[in-house]
Amino acid sequence: MFYRTGCIAVFGTGVDAVIATFKYLFLAFTLSACMGAEGAGPWPLSGPMPQGERVPGPKAFELYCAENPADCTVPSNPTFKHALGRIDFELRQIIEPTEEAPGSDVWQRLDEAGPGDCEDFALTFRHRLRQMYPAFSAAFRIATAYTEEGQYHAVLSVETTAGTFVCDIRFPTCRTWESLPYQWRMREIAGSTTWEVFDDESIQTATAAIRKRGRR
Repeated sequence: MFYRTGCIAVFGTGVDAVIATFKYLFLAFTLSACMGAEGAGPWPLSGPMPQGERVPGPKAFELYCAENPADCTVPSNPTFKHALGRIDFELRQIIEPTEEAPGSDVWQRLDEAGPGDCEDFALTFRHRLRQMYPAFSAAFRIATAYTEEGQYHAVLSVETTAGTFVCDIRFPTCRTWESLPYQWRMREIAGSTTWEVFDDESIQTATAAIRKRGRR
């Protein structure tokens, strides 16, 4: 049990309560000393910060993430890999691959079993991951490409400390982006309505760098 004496919460009764009280007072004194004169007084009343408009982050932060991917992307640990495989398996049980007629393509997230095409699979996958890993929401982004047959296609790209992986309705498991037979076109920018466009030169440069490191 506990009761209050002024602003101090005291646990128990008798000697134990007195000891607990002095411990609390000692901690409060130590903290106020560390914080300086401003920290000695009570906290001023405040309220929640207002929600601002979602916009792309500062360019400097983008450069920081490029140099420090472990701070901005999902760690490639066994737990995350297992979660990725489990979601992939679950979605294939509820989404019936269906090709929509030209001109009637609707992007949607599926919350229950039913027909869906490539972008529906990618959006549903992204939603699941962002629910499970909200701190890494920006690491789960939709990307588009042309298939080997020249069809426009959508997938989910996943940024990890081991590189970019792609979860695709056309393939049974998530795999590295450069291993897919696609001509990459665009990718979503987290927190923005604009997308980034890939050019052949940048894709070839990135692929060559991966092969140079020995990853196939």
